[in-house]
Amino acid sequence: MVNYEFNGVPIYFPVEIYHDIVPLLGGITEKQFFLNAGLCIAAWQAEIDFIREEFGELLEPRKPAAAPNSYGHLICLGCPVRYPDDAEPNISPAVTSIDDAITALEESREMDFTTQPIFVQYAELSRKIHEAFPNDAPIFSGLGLQGPLTSAALFRGQDFYLDIMDEPEKCAQYLHLMTDSIIDFRKQCNLFKGEPAINPNGIGLADDLASMIPPKLWDELVLPFWRQYYLGSARGKDWSLHCEALTPAHLPYLEKAGVIHYQPSVSPALTIDTVRQNTGIPFDWLLYSYHITDMTDAEIEVWIDNTVHAGITSIRTQFGKNAVVKNKLDRIHAWFHAADKYRV
Repeated sequence: MVNYEFNGVPIYFPVEIYHDIVPLLGGITEKQFFLNAGLCIAAWQAEIDFIREEFGELLEPRKPAAAPNSYGHLICLGCPVRYPDDAEPNISPAVTSIDDAITALEESREMDFTTQPIFVQYAELSRKIHEAFPNDAPIFSGLGLQGPLTSAALFRGQDFYLDIMDEPEKCAQYLHLMTDSIIDFRKQCNLFKGEPAINPNGIGLADDLASMIPPKLWDELVLPFWRQYYLGSARGKDWSLHCEALTPAHLPYLEKAGVIHYQPSVSPALTIDTVRQNTGIPFDWLLYSYHITDMTDAEIEVWIDNTVHAGITSIRTQFGKNAVVKNKLDRIHAWFHAADKYRV
């Protein structure tokens, strides 16, 4: 474990590994990675061996698990899923009107998510992968959920944004029902894994499509459902948020929501200064995976130094299939080399 600090304050330089590197290194398609446990297991071993050889103590391999599908909850609710050969699974809307969306969610109130085909599929995939990697792979994982606004938009389709203007009261009802369903799905997943249904400490939320809602509508169409999600999912108030593509005008609403840590991730409209000017919430900062591959050693070092001196203590970058295919893993080594001056 490598430790870093600046002026006596610990700093972290997490490097995140995209899951698309796993099928690449395993010589299989992404569709096989998501659906074939045997090929998935072999691919995970290839990833583990590759990362250990390439980075040594600098970077831990990504932990084996069933391939991450962020739409598990929505697939259970009826969104059709497609598995392209060389891309992640994607879904289509399940309904064609706001009325149908409300009806579908009302009818699914008592759903046992654990009996749905996608859940059964992931339970079996997770079991096999856990058996292959008992010390690293979780008992159940990979089947995910989206936040209230993202779920509402994906389940209904792009016309959801017209519904916001045409049927605001129905949209609020729809979002309340969707948030209840998300909470129920998370509780059932937790119990299936042998964990408390409600997290005793805190919870994270990923809701990128909330950024599509104009700030002036957040008091009515975002904050009530974020708070509903947090209060229904955790007993503690350690509430974190991942929301991409926000603008400075959105940021004052984060504290009103009760968020205590914010991850801007890919948010081109934001800078460190504009985040600080609009919210006092701690946040991390990301050097995008598609930028670092085109940067020189000196540019990476300057980016890191500027971010450290700006007072950011969690400074991230990412890589995956693209960096390997372009033979750009030396840029990740340059990242670690630039961070060395802060090494304890």
